Amino acid sequence: MGHPDEVDVIVAGGGPAGCVVAGRLAYADPSLKVMLIEGGANNRDDPWVYRPGIYVRNMQRNGINDKAKFYLDTMASSYLRGRQSIVPCANILGGGSSINFQMYTRASASDWDDFKTPGWTAQELLPLMKRLENYQKPTNNDTHGYDGPIAISNGGTITALAQDFLRASDAVGIPFSDDLQDLDTSHASEIWAKYINRHTGRRSDAATAYVHSVMDVQNNLYLRTNARVSRVIFEGTKAVGVAYVPAKNRGHKGQLMETIVRARKMVVVSSGTLGTPQILERSGVGSKELMEKVGLNCVSDLPGVGEEYQDHYTTLSIYRVSQESHTLDDFLRGDKEVQRELFQEWEVSPEKARLSSNAIDAGFKIRPTEAELKEMGPEFNALWDKYFKDKPDKPVMFGSIVSAAYADHSLLPPGKYITMFQYLEYPASRGKIHITSPDPYKEPFFDSGFMNNKADFAPIRWSYKKTREIARRMDAFRGELASHHPHFHPASPAACRDIDIETAKDILPNGFTVGIHMGTWHRPSEPYNADKVHDDIVYSEEDDKAIDDWIADHVETTWHSLGTCAMKPREEGGVVDGRLNVFGTQNLKCVDLSICPDNLGTNTYSSALLVGEKGADLVAEDLGIKLKLPHAPVPHAPVPKGVPATQQVR
Repeated sequence: MGHPDEVDVIVAGGGPAGCVVAGRLAYADPSLKVMLIEGGANNRDDPWVYRPGIYVRNMQRNGINDKAKFYLDTMASSYLRGRQSIVPCANILGGGSSINFQMYTRASASDWDDFKTPGWTAQELLPLMKRLENYQKPTNNDTHGYDGPIAISNGGTITALAQDFLRASDAVGIPFSDDLQDLDTSHASEIWAKYINRHTGRRSDAATAYVHSVMDVQNNLYLRTNARVSRVIFEGTKAVGVAYVPAKNRGHKGQLMETIVRARKMVVVSSGTLGTPQILERSGVGSKELMEKVGLNCVSDLPGVGEEYQDHYTTLSIYRVSQESHTLDDFLRGDKEVQRELFQEWEVSPEKARLSSNAIDAGFKIRPTEAELKEMGPEFNALWDKYFKDKPDKPVMFGSIVSAAYADHSLLPPGKYITMFQYLEYPASRGKIHITSPDPYKEPFFDSGFMNNKADFAPIRWSYKKTREIARRMDAFRGELASHHPHFHPASPAACRDIDIETAKDILPNGFTVGIHMGTWHRPSEPYNADKVHDDIVYSEEDDKAIDDWIADHVETTWHSLGTCAMKPREEGGVVDGRLNVFGTQNLKCVDLSICPDNLGTNTYSSALLVGEKGADLVAEDLGIKLKLPHAPVPHAPVPKGVPATQQVR
């Protein structure tokens, strides 16, 4: 049976928010015809999606990976010493929830309050946060939910390296918390939870939870994948449908092949921070000046479309660990025996397998002390006073440990590693994205804006130093992988010290060249000493400059794009109102993270789900229908009991 050419509601984009809206509305009213259109492939029962431990494969950029699209800065950036940033975004049903790192964090309460929009305070949103969750961890607070479609747990395993990390974090003034995601705690460490169902060992993605669940029991949700929404169809200023095109332009001589689907009641654009503004602009919604430049009729003059692009900024530093440590390095570098063992383990006992984890088992949120603030420079201190000082629930940086090298293993020496992720959660820098043509296949103008505000260097520099001190205090530490650290002067006390000779001999017991450069350009780490008393490394101005150059050369996206269609007053550059209606139009809403007027200190999957839940409520209210709770049963998973339940038979 073909798809209808007219439905009640069209959702343009199958990322987390779009899946929530489409699934909630369709399940609420079986007579309501809903169509969800997604540019990527269907993720249903794809083992490269649902097996958590292989997510890094979806980050490859080699022409084979069809699960992500990569945006490249149009111009080289002087702030990045002439580099062009690359920002991947998902290209698959479920969006980032199908390929992301599966890290569960939540924004601080003040993040939502800072939206300054009725209905969007943290207190007002808390019931929606709880209704989406199937929380599978013990906790001592009442901010989590237990009968929602999205499973959250510790995954199948927690490595000893995570506990090592937590002990070392405590030693540098970052105490342990049993729940950093309580909307309030901003300086502590924890065992990171993951979007993994502990009963099944599967990734908990939005499409399986909200869309496939409904399609299994009802027939009013129409799914169109591998189709890119080109534009919204208007009659005057009223949205009445969309035009979509094939995902790839393979028509005869590049002929544009549009399909029109009409919407009787509502069009919801949910194509993400980088996709939604392009759809709006191709539809005539955006800056009138840009519309004239590309030859389009302006439906609504909204100069804020595509502006104020925000992200979170990541740097990764890699450390050597003991050969006795359990890491995923051999699996990631392609050792056939190890891969066979881990895949077989997942098939037999997925609920406790090593691949039922993302190997990111612990992390922290941190704020600087008064003494540390004094070393962070006037630019950041001005930002601190304005943004953080009076909001004690806002962390400045996130950090986490990966029990492997998150890097191209073909470029690394043999051995075992950990990676320290540091991410800046509230950068002051801003970027933009705009169409260059009405043609949906033409690349847009994109400026990520990374590091274009000097205030962003100091907190990343501070966090690098902090994670380095944590790594040095871990029992498993065996040196820094010098190639993945700043290039300090060899005579500096801050200069990196790579693998210690004893560990090197363990890795290459028959090697003839172990240690031949010792004392020249290779400074080996000290042999492990459990009784060592550590002193913090002292950095000079020259050392700080080396760190800042390294940041400029290596900082990258955390895949947390937001903010290009902001929910704020139209006269302030806003694009949508508090009910997510696009200014100057009717029957058109935007429901995704593009609507955020300010940043959110979190891995953004949780926020995308929450915006989707809020959007589903708003659309349902407009249509006069009531959402049905709990949601449809999630495929392959036991039905949640609706109460905290942390024990299971193993």
